[in-house]
Amino acid sequence: MRRIAFINEKGGTCKTTLAVNTAAWLASARGARVLLCDLDTQGHAGKSLGIDVRALDVTIADLLVDPRVQVNDVLVPTAIPGLDLLPGNKDLARFPLEVASAPDRERRLLGKLHDLAGYDYVVFDAPPSMGLVTRNVLLAATEVVVPVAMTYFALDGCAEVQATVEAVRSELGHGDLRISLVVPVLYRKTALADAILAKLGEIFPDRLCRTVLGWNVQIDEAQSHGKTIWEHAPTSRGAVLLEEIAREILVRGAEETSRQVS
Repeated sequence: MRRIAFINEKGGTCKTTLAVNTAAWLASARGARVLLCDLDTQGHAGKSLGIDVRALDVTIADLLVDPRVQVNDVLVPTAIPGLDLLPGNKDLARFPLEVASAPDRERRLLGKLHDLAGYDYVVFDAPPSMGLVTRNVLLAATEVVVPVAMTYFALDGCAEVQATVEAVRSELGHGDLRISLVVPVLYRKTALADAILAKLGEIFPDRLCRTVLGWNVQIDEAQSHGKTIWEHAPTSRGAVLLEEIAREILVRGAEETSRQVS
């Protein structure tokens, strides 16, 4: 079972867009069983799938805080066969406060997913910060995909993710964790964007995604309708780009896993 986290410290980096559409593509195009975990208080992963996360009685916050709540109590099937959701919403904001003194506060998510079975992939949509929730995600995941918008601050956020991953590997003993792919997003043909893209190539020569996701109105339209790009505009340029990125996530991560096993 591959556990893939989409993380950047900065918001507005298409993190949710990539997480949701990659999960949907794995389920619909590859026939995989996929669990999507929404760890952002905005609940955008669920909203992107047409789910009213504000109306839910039980969410991933309850899973992390209440020892009596199990994964099956929170699972929400989506309209896409093979794709299930652990939904989040603003209630998740209470998690860091309620577990602040708990010795397992950084491993709550890992503990809840430890015996998870029946899925080929677990995909995590992390919040745009490096707090306790994200550390839970990093300890539960085995690989990290970092979307980077073509701005200076998003590039800075990428460096923060890299430093945090190394800290989790060394300080918390999660040696299997790695950055598997860095995905340039929201690209426009400007000198700054090209400079940032070149810098990413220097920092991540073997992990920079070959596909660059530019601005695309069909992707925004799909999210506004609570649909994936495959449901809204499956032949659009946005769908082509997101499929190419999803394929690269699939192949790159599988190759790295094979190297580690061998």
